[in-house]
Amino acid sequence: NATEDNLKSEITELERSASVIQHELLLRATRLKRRLNSSQWIYQLPEKVFADILVIYVLNLGLDEGGTTIYGADHPRPSFATPDACRRQLCNVSHRFLQTVMNTQRIWSDICWGRDDYLRLLQRSGQAPLMIRCRQWDLPIVKEPGTMEQFLKSVWEHSERWKVLSLEVRLDDGHLPSLDFPAPQLRDLNITNHRYRSVDFTPHIFKISGNPSLENLALTETSLQWDGIDFSRLKSLSLSSIRQGAPSLEQLVETLRMASGLEELSLRGVNTVSSKAQQLESQPVHLNALITLSMNDMPRGSVDYLITRIRSPQLKISHVHGLSLKHFENSSSDQNPYHHFFRVIAPTLAARRNGKLELCNEVLSKLVYLRPRPTWAHQPGSATIGSARFGVETENPVRGVQAMVEFLTSYRIDCPLVVMATGHLLPQPSSESSFPAEVLGKLPMVTKISAGVLVDAVNILNFLGSLQRDEGTGRFGWACPQLEVVAVDGTQGLTPDHIQAFLDARYGDGNQLVIEGQVVQRPRRVEIQHHGLLAIGPGPQIGPGQHIIVPDPQVIVPGPPVIVPGPPVVLPPVLPSEPPVTHGAPVVLPL
Repeated sequence: NATEDNLKSEITELERSASVIQHELLLRATRLKRRLNSSQWIYQLPEKVFADILVIYVLNLGLDEGGTTIYGADHPRPSFATPDACRRQLCNVSHRFLQTVMNTQRIWSDICWGRDDYLRLLQRSGQAPLMIRCRQWDLPIVKEPGTMEQFLKSVWEHSERWKVLSLEVRLDDGHLPSLDFPAPQLRDLNITNHRYRSVDFTPHIFKISGNPSLENLALTETSLQWDGIDFSRLKSLSLSSIRQGAPSLEQLVETLRMASGLEELSLRGVNTVSSKAQQLESQPVHLNALITLSMNDMPRGSVDYLITRIRSPQLKISHVHGLSLKHFENSSSDQNPYHHFFRVIAPTLAARRNGKLELCNEVLSKLVYLRPRPTWAHQPGSATIGSARFGVETENPVRGVQAMVEFLTSYRIDCPLVVMATGHLLPQPSSESSFPAEVLGKLPMVTKISAGVLVDAVNILNFLGSLQRDEGTGRFGWACPQLEVVAVDGTQGLTPDHIQAFLDARYGDGNQLVIEGQVVQRPRRVEIQHHGLLAIGPGPQIGPGQHIIVPDPQVIVPGPPVIVPGPPVVLPPVLPSEPPVTHGAPVVLPL
């Protein structure tokens, strides 16, 4: 028994010694790790610089390069991408990370509803400027997030510390404790009211005291009292869907004069009208740093007034609808009120050598506009390419198209062009033409033409099939020599006879023509697209998706008709009351 007790005592002593040795080894390993870490550059940074790096990392989590959140209603922020989760991860890196995170108040200043224990964050943030974000679609991930009303009431008591206030909620239920609050440190204000569409909606008009100096201001379906706010540091201004309580033209122009360093201006659906009966001032507003300009769905005359006043030589991206048609006459003249605007956007349009422009005559919406052709494939450097889109609202689409063509020819914009003669939305059949086919003679860079109304499609085919004499050189030829596609999708009443007449006139037998001693070459091949059934009465019909491709004239050999490769002709279903129809071979079109 004595021997057994001695053995147990010895084992206990050895285990105790092993524990002490293990503890000493762990301490030695920890010292070596800290020594190794101290040799790395990030641990040699001063504490303030190191803290600033962590603050930037935490507070910009989930933002793109432009500072815009990458999450939204369709893409909610995941739980691992929240500032709270990021702070926990940083605390587990090392002792210095832990100390810096716990002792830096600004790291705890990003407060979101339903994401963190906001009461704890309000306490830990001390006196640091707060960034408040409340979005209705954010699903709570904490056990007891409280109601949105409780959250807003708590953060409203700290408005003196607000630096960023971003609210994207439905305000119809009266979430906000007050519309009048002091916020002297406020820099970014973004309020979006996701309200139900109601006729008797009363706009929420916020009043901010404390003379804050805003840098970014975005309001949607809500408004703001413009007095008592410093706009001299404003970089971005976005107003959307503000019908009641919108700033007057005088207030807007005065704000733009103060914000001389403005870089982004977006006005969409803003009821900016003049509050004075007399004529508005005509002095220009110089925005030399403006890069992006967007104006759409504005009262008649507001866009015209702003465009004639704003001077923005650095403008790269513009989206402006509602321009005055009369100012497109003599567009290259120095006396034209739009001359400064045209002079800036014309090089942007002409520089798109790798893309295409689109001239669209949207008959249904009475809008004629010019824009870059949308491209789905990503092009290297596309983010740095400027973009310009502008349009006019007119009751006379023919005159609107002529004005746009006048602009293109005056500024010699010759990049590839797509012409939508009747727009993207198919208008109702009409006997009146809405597109002047003769303007195609001034557009040799056209590569595709689309028409959905019979009278315009026939006029275009007739014009493209007829020989034209160039007024400058006197030479003969066909309009649009670079034309590749003619799309007559869904054009009711267009028959193969119309198409055949166009093919015969433009290509004939494929041989060269000699007119007045001039050798006239046949133009390049063209593809005619039609995705609907052509009602032509008895005889074969062209089925959906049928394409008629005309080969190059150089490879046409005179002879019998050429069978166009492709799927068999699809005929419409036979009704019981109709005589039986025999399905035949593919359509044979002589070239």
